[in-house]
Amino acid sequence: MFSVAAVAVTMFVSSPAWSAKDGKEVSHDGKFVSAKEMSFVMTAKGGKEHSHTLAADAKVTCDGDACKLADLKAGTKIRVTTKRGDKNVATHVEAIVKVATFAHTHEGKFVSIKDHKLVMMELKGKEHSHMLSDDATMTCDGKACKVDQIKAGMKIRVTTSREDGSHVTHVEALDKHTDFSQVD
Repeated sequence: MFSVAAVAVTMFVSSPAWSAKDGKEVSHDGKFVSAKEMSFVMTAKGGKEHSHTLAADAKVTCDGDACKLADLKAGTKIRVTTKRGDKNVATHVEAIVKVATFAHTHEGKFVSIKDHKLVMMELKGKEHSHMLSDDATMTCDGKACKVDQIKAGMKIRVTTSREDGSHVTHVEALDKHTDFSQVD
């Protein structure tokens, strides 16, 4: 498992800085399996296992609070962020145990997109909008899709940038499925 020394190295060794605003991050969800040294194993869609190495400046959070990989238990739902083009190096691992959704994730119904402005109706009935990043990714029922395939009234889950919560980096839409867990 992860030692205190490894966590200290993870937190203090420097590496090139970049952010989601630069369009250089990609995230994917799955379940934590195990950790050893500076690497960990997770399962993704379909239960396929794969490994990541933590970047020197990686952040690990549990329900929004700083933690370490050693705190995670097998089966914990995680969102792993990697550098675009280097999918094996994790820059952020976000675990959720007690909360329902990952930070910077919003669910509701799709209203419209016009001039990069995405409008949605939250589950509580409040309408709000976010700016759609130029490199935002989109899926419909778990498969890559385009903006014009997302129709008014479809259930959506929007992920915004950690650095700027107003910019959407990923849109997941449901048409044939009724719940996001059916496509995760």
